[in-house]
Amino acid sequence: MGPTVQDVPGLSEVLAPDGWANASSASQGEGDPGRYNCLFGRDSLITALAVLPARPDVAAATLRALAAIQGTREDVTWDEEPGKIVHEVRPGISVARQGYLGLDVPDGELRYYGSADSTPLFLHVLATTGDAGLASELESNWRAAGDWLLGALERGGGLLRWHRRASGGLVQQGWRDSTDPVGSPSQGSGILHEDGSPPEPPVADADTQAAALAGLRGLAKLSGDGAHADAAEALSARIGAAWDPETMALDAHDRPVRGAGSQLGWLLWAGAPVAGAAERLAEPDVLTGYGLRTLSDRHPQFDPQSYHRGSVWPFDSWLGWGGLRAAGHADAAERVRQGVLAGVERIGQYPELYAVTDAGPEVATLSNFVQAWTVGAVWALRNEWDGGAHVVA
Repeated sequence: MGPTVQDVPGLSEVLAPDGWANASSASQGEGDPGRYNCLFGRDSLITALAVLPARPDVAAATLRALAAIQGTREDVTWDEEPGKIVHEVRPGISVARQGYLGLDVPDGELRYYGSADSTPLFLHVLATTGDAGLASELESNWRAAGDWLLGALERGGGLLRWHRRASGGLVQQGWRDSTDPVGSPSQGSGILHEDGSPPEPPVADADTQAAALAGLRGLAKLSGDGAHADAAEALSARIGAAWDPETMALDAHDRPVRGAGSQLGWLLWAGAPVAGAAERLAEPDVLTGYGLRTLSDRHPQFDPQSYHRGSVWPFDSWLGWGGLRAAGHADAAERVRQGVLAGVERIGQYPELYAVTDAGPEVATLSNFVQAWTVGAVWALRNEWDGGAHVVA
């Protein structure tokens, strides 16, 4: 008998009837926003990747669902482009949600494509399944996704960049996304320079480059085309030349956005050759007793309760654990693994994120109580599965 939902604790709380994971559960009660109870490209793919060894059916369902609504046209309002994988889908959105993301949402369904990394993650997850039948079924989709990724890299001068070209929507489109990283509604979302100013777009952030590198290697595995493997090597070299351990991103003029943080774990996970990344990631301003901070506590913009500028995200730390382990830093990796598992247990349920202070892990006021990729990360850390970026080639 094959695996069932019970094989991954917490998964049943986020699974949709069609078998893919919503980004979060619906609200669990007072204090729980439950605001991402729908299909997300990035979140649903990372969740599927995290539970892949136990539940390959979740990956198959997620890939099919995203392939069915893959971008087919240019639409700057919704950030849609041919071959691009969607960011967020909200069916049945009501008039009360008009203005969501600062956009005039039509009644019926919000389908928004503002994600820089969902498309390469689609390629990586499909390749990592090792399911030849599924790859054959979705061949037109992965080829379109690959064309989008290669075209985006060419437009970005060899890097995968994000740039919102219309009003509203997400102005920052890596996983640390934000509609406004500076204004009061941001609650510490997105990335900023040390002086608090936003980087000038189009921006290439480290996390997205790691996803792009994994995606290109996945594309090479799917296609068997040496040109795709060469593209992965070119991106790897570009990252190695442009990044150091204190770089979060490059702005439109390739000026660095400074700040050490968990993005170093993504680069290690993807096998990007950034000298000193593992050693820097393991320093105590980033590696806490309960996981990896998104931003060093020495940075001027640090806030442990912020959404992306100092909090700890279990899924993000999971990737960092895999990166540290792959880089041969077993002791630091084990500190991350044990720390995240302890932090989640202390907070309870499957928190989206949490703060770490001198008193230990604390509930983040912004956090959903049950986040799908936390469910996945907990299973993956307990079972020591790293999502395979550095082995897909």
